[in-house]
Amino acid sequence: MASVYDLILRRLVQGHPDQLLLLLFGPNAPTLVRAADTSLPQSERRADALLIVEAQGERFAVEVEVQAQPEAGFSRRLLDYAVRAHLREGLPVLPVALYLLPEAEGAPPPYTFACAGRRVLSFDFLVVRLWEVDFSLPTLQKPALLALSVMEQTAGPERATWAETRLRQEASLTEEERLDLLVVLGALAARRFGSQWLSQSLRSVMLDSPIWEELLAEERVKLRAQISAQVSAQISAQISAQISAQVRIQERARTLLQFAKARKLVLPPEAEQRLTQMDATTLEQLVELAFSEPEAAARALLAAVSPQGH
Repeated sequence: MASVYDLILRRLVQGHPDQLLLLLFGPNAPTLVRAADTSLPQSERRADALLIVEAQGERFAVEVEVQAQPEAGFSRRLLDYAVRAHLREGLPVLPVALYLLPEAEGAPPPYTFACAGRRVLSFDFLVVRLWEVDFSLPTLQKPALLALSVMEQTAGPERATWAETRLRQEASLTEEERLDLLVVLGALAARRFGSQWLSQSLRSVMLDSPIWEELLAEERVKLRAQISAQVSAQISAQISAQISAQVRIQERARTLLQFAKARKLVLPPEAEQRLTQMDATTLEQLVELAFSEPEAAARALLAAVSPQGH
């Protein structure tokens, strides 16, 4: 089931096809002929956008999928959508992956597979990375694209303030369109910079949207992950320290056993076990004594490994 976040993004790209084409193709964007039904034949899924366009006398379909998070098998799903759109529309299809965040990007095109030593399929698609788009270009100064501009790599939190002001002043938008775009802006700005950077007015708009709960849930997951990573690091450090201490104990025990062998001391069979059960400080003192006073060390070693009462 699509999240509220996905549904709002889908509504954005479907509601402004002309501006979406400018975002994907720049000033040489093909001319929009019509926006096609996004439901795909023999499938319960819907494309994010399916646009019938024309460029240099060629008519084709542009099938767009907006990716805000990584997805295993994304290329295969894009292939499935492209084939279904082609079968229904009877037109060539240009699939486009629109990545909102670097971490959402999957395996680069083409998607290929081979059988019996023969390449059976090589499926290519266009990749648009939102953070690489230069939103200062005049062609991209469009209302529906203002909300997306906060994802530009060079944008800071002030971009959200600028975009909000522009959207609130844009006379061409209906009140419903304005609220939709402000919600998208708030969602993307919160994801990019954190919800603390939202203005009070934008926060108020977000509070009335179901997407706010999704954003809070995301932040809680991130916080839990950070806490879990910190706890894991502490546990790992403790385990590492314990392992290091045990290694030191074993090394000192072996040193004392070699000392006993050199001194021809007769130790009980359980001597090594008794030594490894002693603390590192005591063993270190015995090793130092072996170098400074071998006779005293020999007596101390025998006393330490001999059964109690002997």
